[in-house]
Amino acid sequence: MLETVGQWLMGTVVPGLGAVLLVAATGLVREWCQRLKDERVRGVVEALVAAAEQLYGPGKGEAKRRFVRERLKQQGLQMVGREAIEAAVFGLTKGE
Repeated sequence: MLETVGQWLMGTVVPGLGAVLLVAATGLVREWCQRLKDERVRGVVEALVAAAEQLYGPGKGEAKRRFVRERLKQQGLQMVGREAIEAAVFGLTKGE
């Protein structure tokens, strides 16, 4: 009897636990990949904002925004909103 219960547990519980662990691991990997992508995009935006500031100098905000948007589009990052660009500008000016 005990042997039968042990076999049943090994046949149902262990695979079930494996499936649960696989789902949890997959979720963690997806979250980690998204975080890496977000960091990469933030770095690209910050670099482009710094480049625009260097190229255009003080003032000329619209020209600098256009430069950043065009370069982001060239890199396939059209989903970056104006808020992210403005945050990068704030971070750049805050560091001065």
